[in-house]
Amino acid sequence: MTAAYRLLIRLLVPFVFVYLWLRGRKAPAYRQRWCERLARQAVPAAARGGILIHCVSVGETVAARQLITQILARYPGVPVTLSSMTPTAASLAQQVFGERVHHVYLPIDTPAAMARFFNKFAPEAVVVLETEVWPCMLRETVQRQIPFMLLNARLSEKSLHSYQRYSWLLGNIWRQLTWVAAQNSASQQRFITLGVPAERAVVRGNLKFDSQVPAAVWTQANALKQQLQRPVWVAASTHKGEDEMVLAAFHQVLQQHADALLILVPRHPERFASVADLVREQGFKLAIRSQQQQPTAQQQVWLGDTMGELLLWYALADVAFIGGSLITRGGHNPLEPVATDTAVVSGPHVFNFQEIFQRLADAQAVLWADNSGQLAEQLLTLLADAPQRQAMQQAARDEFAQDQGATAAMLADVVRHVPNWLQENYAMSNVETLTPVTGEEIWYRKDRFEHFDAAYFDAAHWHNEAKIVGAATGRSTAWFIRDGAQAMLLRHYYRGGLVGKINRDRFKREPIAQSRAMAEFELLMQLRARGLPVPEPLAARYKNAPAWGYRADILVEVIPNAKDVFKLLGEQQLEAAQWHVLGAAIRQLHDAEVYHSDLNCHNIMLDAEDKAWIVDFDKCGFRSPGEWRDANLARLLRSFHKELAKAEEAKRNFHWQEARDWPLLLAGYQHAS
Repeated sequence: MTAAYRLLIRLLVPFVFVYLWLRGRKAPAYRQRWCERLARQAVPAAARGGILIHCVSVGETVAARQLITQILARYPGVPVTLSSMTPTAASLAQQVFGERVHHVYLPIDTPAAMARFFNKFAPEAVVVLETEVWPCMLRETVQRQIPFMLLNARLSEKSLHSYQRYSWLLGNIWRQLTWVAAQNSASQQRFITLGVPAERAVVRGNLKFDSQVPAAVWTQANALKQQLQRPVWVAASTHKGEDEMVLAAFHQVLQQHADALLILVPRHPERFASVADLVREQGFKLAIRSQQQQPTAQQQVWLGDTMGELLLWYALADVAFIGGSLITRGGHNPLEPVATDTAVVSGPHVFNFQEIFQRLADAQAVLWADNSGQLAEQLLTLLADAPQRQAMQQAARDEFAQDQGATAAMLADVVRHVPNWLQENYAMSNVETLTPVTGEEIWYRKDRFEHFDAAYFDAAHWHNEAKIVGAATGRSTAWFIRDGAQAMLLRHYYRGGLVGKINRDRFKREPIAQSRAMAEFELLMQLRARGLPVPEPLAARYKNAPAWGYRADILVEVIPNAKDVFKLLGEQQLEAAQWHVLGAAIRQLHDAEVYHSDLNCHNIMLDAEDKAWIVDFDKCGFRSPGEWRDANLARLLRSFHKELAKAEEAKRNFHWQEARDWPLLLAGYQHAS
C-alpha cells in the first residue's frame, strides 16, 4: 500500500457518505448505521477475538452460506463476525444466520478506520469471499500476524489488467495474502501474475457448485405449486432497463398461456417500489410478497421484494430467466436455478460468469434470448414442453455433478489457517456486556453467572453478604470470595512506583477493550483456550473516573488448594520435582510467546497435586521470540534474591538457595516440551 493510496482514500471519505445519502433516498437503510462505516460503533465483548468473514454483498453471502454454516458448526464456541458493504447483505445475514453471527458493515478502508475496526473486533483469522481485497485492511492483518484467506476467489482478465494498471497506487498487496483458494486455474494463474506466491494459491472450485436447497424450501415450494396450479416463470435479479423487456415478453406469453404467473425479483431493493409502479403501468395486476399477498387467479405478476427467498422462487418456477444479461451488466450466477432443477434462459451478456454459462451452453442446458421477442419465444417453448425442460435440467445436473466439494476443501483451508487453540473451549461468545451507567462497561461470563451486578466489584458488597473468606496484601488488598460453589478473587487495579503515591488508581483513558482489566480478561481467555496453566477470568470492569482517567477491577477464579511459591518457601524447601514443574510451566508460557511483565515468586503457584500455575497477567501479552524470555527469567531470579534478603533481615524462614534450587527450575524449563 502506497502513501498515495492512503491520501486518496481519506479524500474519498466525504464522497462515500454523499453516495450513501443519495442511495438512501430510495433505500433508507443506506442512511443507517453510519458509525460502522468509520468503525466508531460499540462492539460487544462476545464479538471479539473470533473469525471475521467478509462477503461484500448478497451474491457472496449466498455463495458462502454453506461454508459459513460449516464454520459455525466447526467452531461452536468461537465468535464469528460477518461483514458486508450493503444493507441487502446485512438483511440476508440476519435472516439466514440470526444471532449466531455478529453482522457489521466493513468500514471505509482508511488507515484510522481499519485500525479501530481491528482493535475493536481483534479477529484471529480473516476470510474474504471472491476478490474483496482492501489495502489498509490487509495491512492490519499483516501487522497483527492474522491469517488473511481469500476464498472462492475469481479474477477476470479485465480485472487483472485493472489491478496491474493501478499497482503504482495499491502497492504489492497481493504478496501479503496468506492463502488464495481460486475458483479455477485461470483465476489462480492471474493471482500468481499479480504477485501471490505460487505455493499460496490453489484451485478449489466454486462454492456455488455445492448449492443445496434446504428441505424447508422444497416443502414451501411444493405447497405453493399445489395452491397456484398454473405455469410459473421467474425473472431473477433484473436491472433497470431490463424489467421493461421482461414485461414486454410476458405480454406475449399471456397470449398463449393466459394463466401464467411471472415472479419478478429486482436485483436491488431500492428499485422495488419503482418496479411495482412499472408493472401496474404496463397493465398487469400485481401481488406483493412483502405485504403477505399471494397472487389470485386474476393477478399475473408476483413481486418478489423480500430478501433471502430467491431459492424459493427458483424452486417454484418452471423456467428461470437470469437477469443482468439482456443489458450489459454481465449476468448473474445460474447455479442456483441449476440446484433447484429449473430450466434456464439468459440474455447474451454473461461475461461475469462466462465459463459457467459456456458449460451450460455446451451441455445444451440453457436457451438464449437477445431481446424481449426472443425471450418470449424461449419461454413459450419451455412452458409448453415439459420433456425439454426435464432434459435441460438433467443435462445441467450431469454437467456439474463432478464439481462439488469446494465447500469441504475451503473449510479444510480455514481449519488449517485458523489458530489451533481457537476451538469450542474459547468462550468469548459466552461473554456478556453490561453498561450500568454512562462511562462504565462490564464484561462477565454468562456461563458462570446467571445474573451479574456492578456491586460484585465492590468488596463492601461481599462483606455485607459475609462471603469474604480471606485477603491477599501487597501493593493493595485483593479479596477472596466464596459465593456458593464459586471461589473468586476480586482485584482492583492500582498504580505502582512513584506515580502511585500521587495517583493511586486512575489510568489514562483508552479504548475499553485495551484497558487494563479488559485486556487481562481477554488475554486469560486466550491463554485458557491454549491450555496454559492460568486462572479462569470471570468478569472485568472499566469505569470512568470523575474529570480524568478510568478505574478498573477484575474477578478471576481462585485456583483450588494452591499457594504461591513465596508462601511455600516460607514453610519448607521445595523438592526437585516441584522446581522442574515450575520451570516447565514457565517454558510452556514462553513457547506460546506469552510475555509476563511481572514474573516473580508471588505469581507462580503450586496446587495440592503439585501442578504449577501462573497468575496476575496485568500488562502482559504476546511477543515474538526474543531476548525477553531471558529477561523474564532474570526478573524471577531477582525476586527470589529480594525475598531472601527481606526474610534474612526480618529473621524469618525463606527456604531458597540459588545454587541448589535455580538449576532445578532451569532444568525443568530447558527440558519441557
